[in-house]
Amino acid sequence: MPQRFAIDFFMLDNRMRAWADDPSKLTSYFSYRQPVVAAAPGIVVDTQDGLPNSTALPNPPKPPPIDQTVGNHVTVQIGPGLYALYAHFDPGSVKVHIGEKVRTGQLLGLIGTSGNSTTPHLHFEIMTTPEFFPTDSVPYVFTQFRLLGRVPARIWDDNLGLQPTGTLPFVPAKPAGLHRDEMPFDRDVVRFG
Repeated sequence: MPQRFAIDFFMLDNRMRAWADDPSKLTSYFSYRQPVVAAAPGIVVDTQDGLPNSTALPNPPKPPPIDQTVGNHVTVQIGPGLYALYAHFDPGSVKVHIGEKVRTGQLLGLIGTSGNSTTPHLHFEIMTTPEFFPTDSVPYVFTQFRLLGRVPARIWDDNLGLQPTGTLPFVPAKPAGLHRDEMPFDRDVVRFG
């Protein structure tokens, strides 16, 4: 099933805000133009760049055609039948090309809202084919992350900017701590590095 294990990553500040000031402006979001780095080494098998950002808040745009759903993106083959997809890059920010070998931590591009995205976030998943659709999304783990807590309400990128403030509801983890070789749960607030 496509997107079954996908994660949409948003950046929060230390006050658990996703944005400050005017949510109709991309520059108000802490995720906007943040670096996207390779989670694993591999070979770039697909890229797209040059699609415009969506800036249609407060009214979400119509979904784009299927071939533009992930917007500007990078797909890296990380193993036999395993492809890491990094999606919704800012136009003109993709830093790698097809056939390039990438290393863990290498800059791939910058977060935007291209494709089916209303507010800046990184769509990340591991797929069984290099194409976003049709594909299967498979589980994966991160070497380590610190669990800070969770957002109890289901807030998607298309309603993030419609919240009364940029501050998300937050319940601290008890106990907060380091997790190894795990996948975060839906709505977990985590810190990498």
